[in-house]
Amino acid sequence: MRTCYWQVQIAKGDEHKTTCMTRYGSYDFLVMLLSLTNAPATFCTLMNQVFQEYIHEFVVVYLDDIVVNSQTLEEHLEHLRKVLAQLWEHELYAKLSKCSFAQKQIDFLGYVIKECGIKIDQQKIQAITYWSPPKDIHTLRSFLGLCNLYRPFMKNHFLIGVPLTELLKMATPWDWGPRRAEAFNALKKAMSSSPVMALPDLAKPFKVRTDAFDYALAGVLLQDGHPIP
Repeated sequence: MRTCYWQVQIAKGDEHKTTCMTRYGSYDFLVMLLSLTNAPATFCTLMNQVFQEYIHEFVVVYLDDIVVNSQTLEEHLEHLRKVLAQLWEHELYAKLSKCSFAQKQIDFLGYVIKECGIKIDQQKIQAITYWSPPKDIHTLRSFLGLCNLYRPFMKNHFLIGVPLTELLKMATPWDWGPRRAEAFNALKKAMSSSPVMALPDLAKPFKVRTDAFDYALAGVLLQDGHPIP
């Protein structure tokens, strides 16, 4: 979107809350600033309202990113017309240089989405692959946080990571030994060899596979033997 936050007007009477001091005096903003605490949430609400009737039908919106998914090119063109008409009606403007149309594959929020399914963005895999062994609980949390984001793609994710999550418990001393290092490398390997997750076909039956251990529960949704996101 072109200057997306500036397309949201500050509520009348609240302009003084955005006062900016300069060498030439004080100024109030009439439109939403990027630096306002609730700016992202406010803009998300706006976009969800604008595309309310199309979300979960053929539109996915995250902040100023709009994804239009269709089965055929003809259907895609019709969907694009509806999306652009909504933007025009609400006086929102897309930046042409950042738009891509009729793509068979897109990168979106750390995922690569294509006709056959969804996979992890290669840059995210590289970030995990070259991750140095954690030196303290803070760097361990960062590593596990990224792994958790992509856990649906990693078989036995929780089971592999048990030696690492044990270190997150309160009053647990930092002890990075061979067992932790093995789990750390196993998680990196699991992510680097993650599969492409097939998109669901609502006309076909689904299966749920579950498993349980003394310290873990697991479940996966399957269709035709492939995991479904």
